[in-house]
Formats: sequence, structure tokens, C-alpha cells
Amino acid sequence: MSYINEMVQLSNQPMIIGSGEFIVEMVVESERIILELAKPELDDGEYAVARIEKHKIRKMNPKSNRMKKFKTTKWMKTTIKPEDRTLKNLPRDSKKKAKCKFQDWLLLKGWGSRHSTGISPNNRCYGWSHRAVGEFYVGKEIKNADTIGNRITYGKEIDKKYNAIADKHGYEVADAYRKNLPFTPYTIKTIDDAKMHAERFARDVS
Repeated sequence: MSYINEMVQLSNQPMIIGSGEFIVEMVVESERIILELAKPELDDGEYAVARIEKHKIRKMNPKSNRMKKFKTTKWMKTTIKPEDRTLKNLPRDSKKKAKCKFQDWLLLKGWGSRHSTGISPNNRCYGWSHRAVGEFYVGKEIKNADTIGNRITYGKEIDKKYNAIADKHGYEVADAYRKNLPFTPYTIKTIDDAKMHAERFARDVS
């Protein structure tokens, strides 16, 4: 069903949920439907970011005639510009838990990689899995080779040997082998290098 075609009316009195937060509601075929928490009204220099925490409301599901819990987006305000956002200033609560997904905070956009990667408005490249997140950018010094991939730092032959050891003896033995290899710190010089590091990081921690 198309909500646009079936829409009968929009509520003129949005329900206030919290400071600056409103529920958008409409009536479809005489049924009141909660669509989404609208973005808060923003002043100059303010930005809205979707929160991890959702607003929950219970309402009757017309198909099953049972009460169902519906989740809608809640928003938070920030004055930090997109180009100034990093993992270090990711908003957190008193328990150090993130208030929003880092992907939403950093406004990450993918570049076609098959791994979990994205680039932010300030040209920082990120690779991640459920275990860890890596940040790479032009000018960043790579001080060790723990999670950036052997092929980048040691070459294809070492990369093949590492994978062979991992297949036969496990990654703990392969990591021990890698840590004993000589390593010279270096600096990322191009965006393409930063993307490659992010892809390798995402692959290694997946």
C-alpha cells in the first residue's frame, strides 16, 4: 500500500516526546499510524544525528489484532561539524556507551569494497567488524603491523607465508611469526593508501 496515495490527513498537533523531538503521525484509511520521529528543529550550526536508542510505542497490529511494539528513530543534536567528527568525539553516555552508531556520526560512505568500509567528509577512511574499528588517513603514522595486513608492510611473499601458517597452525601462531619480523614505521601518503589500509583492517578483524 502506498502511504502517499492512501493518506487522508496529517496531524496538525505533533506529540512532543522530548526536548526538540516530535512524532509525525497520520491517518491512513481511518487508522492512526506513527511514521517516524521527525528531526528536531535546528538552529544555525546545529546538526541532527540518529540515536541508537529508539522510541518505542505499543499499538494494535490490524493484521493480527494483537498489540505490537513499534520502534521509531530518535534524534540528538550536535554542534560538531561533520568534517570535525572522529571516533574520539563520538557522543557517549555516562556509562561510556555510544549514543549513536559511529557510521551515522561520521557520515560514512562506501566506495564499493566488499568489506565493511567507509570514508567520512574529512577524508578519513574506516574499516570495521563487530570486533574493532580502524581509522586511516593521509598523514597517519603506522607504527606496527598488528592489524593492517602483511601484504602492505612486508610484501606478497610474507603475506602468503602468513596465510599458510594460519591455515596450518592457526592465527595465534601466524601472528607470533609476524610480530617477530622486522618492521619500519611509515606514513600513509594518499587517499588510495588509506582506503587500502581500511580494507585490510576490515578483512583482518572480520
